[in-house]
Amino acid sequence: MIVDSNVENYIRSLSSTKDSKLLELEKYAKENHVPIIEAEVANFLNVIVSLQKPKRILELGTAIGYSSIIMNLAYRDAKIITLEKNKKMVEIAKKNIMDFEFSDSVDVVQCDAYEYLLDCDEKFDMIFIDAAKGQYLKYFEESMKLINDKGIIVCDNVLFKGMVCDEEALTKRHRKITIVKRLNEFLEYISNLEEYKTSIIPIDDGMSISYKI
Repeated sequence: MIVDSNVENYIRSLSSTKDSKLLELEKYAKENHVPIIEAEVANFLNVIVSLQKPKRILELGTAIGYSSIIMNLAYRDAKIITLEKNKKMVEIAKKNIMDFEFSDSVDVVQCDAYEYLLDCDEKFDMIFIDAAKGQYLKYFEESMKLINDKGIIVCDNVLFKGMVCDEEALTKRHRKITIVKRLNEFLEYISNLEEYKTSIIPIDDGMSISYKI
């Protein structure tokens, strides 16, 4: 755990969803073991989007469309492109987004996120990365080419259950060691970029926010 469980549960109780349709999405995700952002992360995104008011948002990792909906609820004028490789998730996300009447502002694209970044020539005010954790450095490097000045790149799950600073986790042989090492490289990289101001925030599984100066 990154945050003491009592503190985390308390924050989540304060951040709990009131919207009945969002509650249904949370229930579906829990029952079907689909990872979505936790309540405190949803609140964080809500505040960031409300403050930044990004006209164009790119999201890497749609799942059931929960975070796209959260961001669009925060700023209704935002146009969001969200990328998802899994066909089933794309279909579910499109239905959920339609239920919120956001189909005109949220475009779900079935594709490989990295390939999309390589081919994309559009610019965005905000990019939210919540896809394959071991690929974050690649995603970020390509995202920098697409972000507008004074834009932000937000990444979820960057502390990976605290394993990024666990010496034992970094030396033991286990299936997640490659992801942990790559996340270490990623965090070191974004923390030393001269053209960005970056903050790493220990909520839920860790988040980073990088602001292009």
